[in-house]
Amino acid sequence: MRRLACVFAHPDDETFSSGGTIAKLAAADVRIDLFCATDGDAGKSSGVPVLSRAELGGRRRVELAAAARVLGIASLSTPGHGDGVLREVDPDRLVGEIVFFLRRYRPDVVLTFGPEGAPTQHRDHRAISRAATAAYFLAGLPTEYADQRREVEPHAPARLYYCAWEAPAPGAELRALSLSATCCVDVSPFLPLKREAFLAHVTQRQHEARFEELGMTPIERFALAAGTAQPRDVTDNFFDGL
Repeated sequence: MRRLACVFAHPDDETFSSGGTIAKLAAADVRIDLFCATDGDAGKSSGVPVLSRAELGGRRRVELAAAARVLGIASLSTPGHGDGVLREVDPDRLVGEIVFFLRRYRPDVVLTFGPEGAPTQHRDHRAISRAATAAYFLAGLPTEYADQRREVEPHAPARLYYCAWEAPAPGAELRALSLSATCCVDVSPFLPLKREAFLAHVTQRQHEARFEELGMTPIERFALAAGTAQPRDVTDNFFDGL
């Protein structure tokens, strides 16, 4: 069984950035495991009444579990770090958590945001990119986080991919560029599942127009950041050639 590990910052990141690809791979019997660093407790609730950040975080965790079921994600790891302040978490702690996650689930491929922080350039997206990239390189080294060997053994994933996208049109609201895509996945048949997963994030429906504009594209794009070279400059499968 092929394995993909996704490392993101907030509930709904997984759906917005790569939900079609996740659903497509899960349908092809690829195991998908998700690390979501925060509960998204600093966001808005789209009119859903909540009395505290803690209540919003709890709701979003439930919503994430529902979206994961729609997409076919096998497991969730949710350490519950503060939303909006991920860069203030002790880097050794955050990287160590992701290293443990990778060693536990032993993926062939790791997927995360690029260093630019996705089209929104969110500071948490940037922070999770740095931590996931470091963890990708450290997870296979037995001398790093050696205390983890009481529970898990070192594991070196074969490839690291970043989320990518087409260059924005002139005058677009979000103007950030990504690394050039090296993997373009046709997710057209899986767009209904992607929309269903997004709608499971009930407290995030104020972003629905942006999701429809930017997220519901027939092609999802990714950039190979490290690891085993692809057999072609642009492929349509994370596992091509492994």
